Amino acid sequence: MAKYKVAVATNDGINVNVHFGHAAAFDIYEVDDVSGKFEKIEVRVKPEHCDGSCGDGACGRQEVEHSSMFAAAKNLADLDYVLCQQLGPQAIQSLARFNVRAFDIALPIDEAIAKINLYRKKLAERLSRIKGLQNKTL
Repeated sequence: MAKYKVAVATNDGINVNVHFGHAAAFDIYEVDDVSGKFEKIEVRVKPEHCDGSCGDGACGRQEVEHSSMFAAAKNLADLDYVLCQQLGPQAIQSLARFNVRAFDIALPIDEAIAKINLYRKKLAERLSRIKGLQNKTL
């Protein structure tokens, strides 16, 4: 039984309804890949924004390991997915550096996780077909 983890930006525990950059914390869910059942396993607080102490202006540049966006992504690096009402390209890029897939979606949490589960199943089917086609051509 495979499981994966999802971070959800929510302010009510029911809906995906917070922008990535505005989330003070993320609810973390563990999802059973087969049944689609999920449970909340923790609340993870996002690191504080840069206080300017770096002094070199690096916090405003993309892909700088001292930026608040990088710190927020690194805080979620052990997860598989992040669901937010909205997130920008810098957040997506920072999360991708840690192989975390990000989706902007405004739905109830249970519906959003069901969509992720469906996405995973369809992706696995496609990869299986591609692998089968590659084996036939060899």
